[in-house]
Amino acid sequence: MKAKTFENLIRKVVREEIDYALRREIKSLKEDLRDELKPVIIEHKERMVEVPEATKNSLKEKIMGKKPIKSRPKQHFSGDNTLNDLLNETAQGDTNTQTAMAPISDPFSAAGAIPTEAMPTPLQNVVNRDYSSLMKAIDKKKGL
Repeated sequence: MKAKTFENLIRKVVREEIDYALRREIKSLKEDLRDELKPVIIEHKERMVEVPEATKNSLKEKIMGKKPIKSRPKQHFSGDNTLNDLLNETAQGDTNTQTAMAPISDPFSAAGAIPTEAMPTPLQNVVNRDYSSLMKAIDKKKGL
């Protein structure tokens, strides 16, 4: 047997043994990781704190307002029952616009003017520009 052939045979056997040993070690490591990563559920017994009824009602009044929600008859908005139920719930909802926590109804009102004092001059010019002539030109081009 030639030395080169013998060397190749030894390389092949060593390679196979290393592959076998690595597969065995990787498999055992994966099993160890699976055991470590299993979620452990621990149930805690906690004492519930009783919230006074007055506090519950005052929070409800702050959110919903003092007026009772009027129930409206169900309307037929869509052929899909789920969508129809959702739209009916939305239509019956109370937006509570009488309190300070009410959402802003018109986000483009003049009350929310943009403060331009801290802006650079070119940006101030863009914000404060009179766009009426531009809008008229756009309307003219559209034929309105």
